[in-house]
Amino acid sequence: MRIAITPVLIAGITVLIASIVVLYLSIFLFPNLMEEYYHVVFRSSSFDTDWLFYAHPFILSLSLQLFWDKFKGDASEAAVVRAFKVAVIYGLVAILPVLWLTFSAIDISMIMVFTWLVYGILQAFIATLVFTRMIP
Repeated sequence: MRIAITPVLIAGITVLIASIVVLYLSIFLFPNLMEEYYHVVFRSSSFDTDWLFYAHPFILSLSLQLFWDKFKGDASEAAVVRAFKVAVIYGLVAILPVLWLTFSAIDISMIMVFTWLVYGILQAFIATLVFTRMIP
């Protein structure tokens, strides 16, 4: 299992751009849900930790590239289908258990937890779409 740096970087940049677009669309389309982010359980914006938001897509892409290598599936399937399957498996295996713990420990709504799951699967889908093109 080797790491392909170029696809990881391209996937990371693509996921970062998509994440920023989704953030601003969410503020515009779901203002009531986004109000929940102003709850005291969340850390306020800080230059000390904001870089974590920008680094996340690259860490995610690196992890997903290793995951993709193992679970990319049947090459006869359409790339979109393969990417979606891997993204959903990733969401159920990696994201859902963490969100379960988060929901049980922090005062947040179930809708917020659900949107995080969808958002995580969307990020994984975008990254694995890049991998379907670059690491078939």
